[in-house]
Amino acid sequence: MPQGLVIKEIIRGSLAEEAGILAGFNILSINGNVLRDLIDLEFYQAEGELDLQLENPASGEQWTLTLEKDPDERLGIVLDPPPIRRCPNDCDFCFVDQMPPGQRQSLYIRDEDYRYSFLYGNFITLTNLSEKDYRRILDQRLSPLYISVHATDPAVRKRLLRNERAPDILDRIDHLIAGGIRLHTQIVITPGINDERVLDRSVEDLSARFPGVSSLAIVPVGLTGHRDNLPPVRPIDKDFARKMLTVIASYQKPFIQKWDDPFVFPADEWYVLAEKSFPSLRRYGTLPQLGNGVGMVPLFCSEWKKKILSYRKKGNFPLEFMQKESWMMVTGTAFAPTLERLLSDLGNIFSEGKPSIRKLPVENRLFGSSVTVAGLLSGNDIIETVLRANLPSGTKILVPDVALRTDSEILIDDISLEDIAFRTGLEVFPVPSDARGFWEWVESDEPLKSRGGKENLRAVAS
Repeated sequence: MPQGLVIKEIIRGSLAEEAGILAGFNILSINGNVLRDLIDLEFYQAEGELDLQLENPASGEQWTLTLEKDPDERLGIVLDPPPIRRCPNDCDFCFVDQMPPGQRQSLYIRDEDYRYSFLYGNFITLTNLSEKDYRRILDQRLSPLYISVHATDPAVRKRLLRNERAPDILDRIDHLIAGGIRLHTQIVITPGINDERVLDRSVEDLSARFPGVSSLAIVPVGLTGHRDNLPPVRPIDKDFARKMLTVIASYQKPFIQKWDDPFVFPADEWYVLAEKSFPSLRRYGTLPQLGNGVGMVPLFCSEWKKKILSYRKKGNFPLEFMQKESWMMVTGTAFAPTLERLLSDLGNIFSEGKPSIRKLPVENRLFGSSVTVAGLLSGNDIIETVLRANLPSGTKILVPDVALRTDSEILIDDISLEDIAFRTGLEVFPVPSDARGFWEWVESDEPLKSRGGKENLRAVAS
């Protein structure tokens, strides 16, 4: 019997807590099935009657605990994610290779792990799966998965991945679909390589497998300012972005008529690069690739406007503390114009007692100005922007949680929100990145809670 998996946390009020299971124990098996990772935990705990084999590593004692539960009820055991598998490809546009030097080591790992695709929506290329992996995916119905296709033409795909051993992607996709696995796919457009006729073929091949292939996102290649010793990649300008939006719209039309589903979706960045207005949220169907930056801006605008209209019906903005204080919302340069329009709506609706919220666009100096999303903002860039703005004392800085590491208040360059507060002398708050979450945060008591140590982050700064 292997050592098992270390229990990281027990959720309060859960079956595991009631049964006396503690964080730090090892869970060895469920109903005789040895656990390899948290996916096995999720899969095997779905039974109504469970025999858990546990171990106290301090004493070495092992025992079996029998529990009865509703099949849909979870145990409340939290495990660490599994060690991540490395990517065998060497793509010219790989973001890892474009990282600035001196960052934490985990940022330089090329990941390619089907488990993370299932758990978190990470995109994989299907270039490192064994037959054993395929059997597990099919046996445990790990669906949906998120697949980076880039091109269905085998020769073009090998060139893009710089991997001559890359298998035929359509064979792999057909194998998964036949086993009942649904796939969401993406193509990262590298101008002159996988656009035009190559893209036409890719869209035709993937749409022929609908609904097994449930969606296709077309994404512009992302280039940072750190491409030393990397092959040249043509950047995407406004004219190219406008052309791509026209092409994608032409792909969508027959699919909407046939399936009432666009199937092909442009990433939001195309509209930013093209300096074009976003379409209606209805054009994004069920938002199948929201986590891939497809429809995030239209969804934010829609939810923001709904909330403002509900305030308008009430006759005033009900939150006095946001009328008396000065608030600055940190954002990337791509979203800044949209955020400015949304914030101006507040002034138009609430002529008296309007909330004092303004945008604070931050240029990305860590990766280069071509990287414009809030999710890759660094703490140092935020600090420098705040200091240059010479904001009055008492201003509160709102940092979107998409810029923070999961379950932390640390940014990509290991700067914390406390560090920002200390160096700027201002209070700093993490806020939800989606509009609905933001207004729920505003209406909660979170903005009034102390943060970062003593009474608030201003106290830390002083």
